[in-house]
Amino acid sequence: MWPFRSGRRSAGRVCDDADPASFFARTRVGPLMCRGLPWLAAWALAAAAIAQAQPRPPGAAASLPPIPPLPTWQTDARHCEWHWRKGGGLGLWAETCHLSTGRWDVVWEPQASAFVLRHDGRALRTVVQAWLWAEGQGIESLTRSLRKAGALAAKAPCQWQPVAPRPAARTTAFWALVPKDPRALAPGPRDEIPEPVCGAYGASTHGVRYFMMDLRWPTRAVFVDEGQERPMFDPSSIMGLR
Repeated sequence: MWPFRSGRRSAGRVCDDADPASFFARTRVGPLMCRGLPWLAAWALAAAAIAQAQPRPPGAAASLPPIPPLPTWQTDARHCEWHWRKGGGLGLWAETCHLSTGRWDVVWEPQASAFVLRHDGRALRTVVQAWLWAEGQGIESLTRSLRKAGALAAKAPCQWQPVAPRPAARTTAFWALVPKDPRALAPGPRDEIPEPVCGAYGASTHGVRYFMMDLRWPTRAVFVDEGQERPMFDPSSIMGLR
């Protein structure tokens, strides 16, 4: 109960006429409170509408989307824990595991500008990495970016193929860089494992690799390497942060 010295009180209304220094008299809501709660509700709605209509100041950052839910699975429930990792304008849920074979984790590596899988602090391979691409110029603009970075040979016999590695939002599309000849990844006469024709970012016999595009961050293509088994990060949690 507020310590009113004097005043009048009625259904849905509170007003203190005797003490101009009271709480309600000292605030902008004082006159409205005296008129009743319906007036106060109308005032609040109008103020909210005006605030929403105000133009965003130049350079003001848009609010970030909410972090995806914590994954419901783990590599090892007793020895692994989830961490929300951020880097390069991306965020994702990744594990840190203390197993009998050592410490395994997925972290952001600034030197590689990518999320990498580590074993006892040593980076093994890139698992998630954002590539800039020209919105509206098609998937071939990503081909040029890979070649410019030396990640794809100029005459590599490869092509883009739409894939569906997992369920995703309607704004998301997946593409894999695959050999034009499907026999290119077939084992050799002595079961030799062939080298990836399309480079480190293309299809491989060593696991699932693809690029993810999303209309919510249209200038980035996100490379994902899930490996041969379930990865130590949640691919469905990958999101753009800016």
